[in-house]
Amino acid sequence: MLKKIQNALIFRLNKSATLKNKLLQLMDFFYQHAPVFVGNFRRNPAYIKHVVNSKVIAKPGLFSYGAIFNPGALLANGEILLLANAQKVPWFKAKGKNKDLYMQGNPLLMRLNQKSQKIIDQNIITKIIDLPQDQDYAIEDFRLFQWKDQKMINHSLVIRNKIDDFINQSGSFSALSILDEIEKTFTFCAIPQVDFPLQDFEKNWVYKENENQLLLFYSVSPFKVLTLDHEKSFSFKTIIDQHLSSKMNDPGGFGTRVSFSTNPIDYDENHWLIVIHQIQHRFTGRCYFHWAVLIDKTTFLPGKISSKPVFSGMGARGRVPGIRYISSIVKAENEILFFAGEGDIYVTVTKKTIKEIESLFVSL
Repeated sequence: MLKKIQNALIFRLNKSATLKNKLLQLMDFFYQHAPVFVGNFRRNPAYIKHVVNSKVIAKPGLFSYGAIFNPGALLANGEILLLANAQKVPWFKAKGKNKDLYMQGNPLLMRLNQKSQKIIDQNIITKIIDLPQDQDYAIEDFRLFQWKDQKMINHSLVIRNKIDDFINQSGSFSALSILDEIEKTFTFCAIPQVDFPLQDFEKNWVYKENENQLLLFYSVSPFKVLTLDHEKSFSFKTIIDQHLSSKMNDPGGFGTRVSFSTNPIDYDENHWLIVIHQIQHRFTGRCYFHWAVLIDKTTFLPGKISSKPVFSGMGARGRVPGIRYISSIVKAENEILFFAGEGDIYVTVTKKTIKEIESLFVSL
């Protein structure tokens, strides 16, 4: 009976182009907006808690940009340097007449007061030096670290492709550049070379200077660490490649990939602190979950992980819940400052005390 009704409806729709088009428009509207409606309804309790505990550093409208997000952070001379991704329009508005603005923008450099996290100074970096010109590249997802006497940027170099009048991503590299906060310049250095084959989309490589070494933390599963072998060519060789326990490989039990979020920072005499993330796919879209991990400074292996996520995307600011990406961390006295991109349009910061984080760690 149901099949007969279904066939009758399909026949009727195929006979009436107007009715068919209206139904398709209604379905398009539903699939575009239902996640937003459902997401906003579900996130309210988490949203209130999150807004109380976090602070917006930069939001749409600053320098007329439509999205500012995913900042790299570095403690320097008693201040915090932030380098964020400022785009002309958010990715979800880069369509129709705005389609050519997809991933168009500039790095935004900010100096923050360490205690209050208030902006002291802010500048758009328009001078990007030596960026490859062989393809249409966009740069995003900036992280900062100190190496020798230079402030380094590890970031994504994304290939933009135009297919059938639509711009999308056809690949990405993990790249290194140099930040000059005095001259407000961004100088491209290299796409680091490694001793194994790479994928079409590479990102979330993180770095730590360790005495005379520059370490590259490539992946969580397997746990792969490399060291700089040739400085001129930025060639790295693998020194650790091993599988760890499920606490690291699938901490949320979602069965999805686990990746590094932040560059490691000094935590105590024996450990670095790093943040990893895993995505859970929901009806409302991606939801990010983050765990804190302690890395042994001698073995370069993880020794402890937080027993539960230190942050989740539920309650995040933005178009839909779920997008809260911890991209950098800074240790300030007895606190860790977690800097994030929210909704792919905001830069925010949340504080947690060392004591609070310490209470969450369990051995791997």
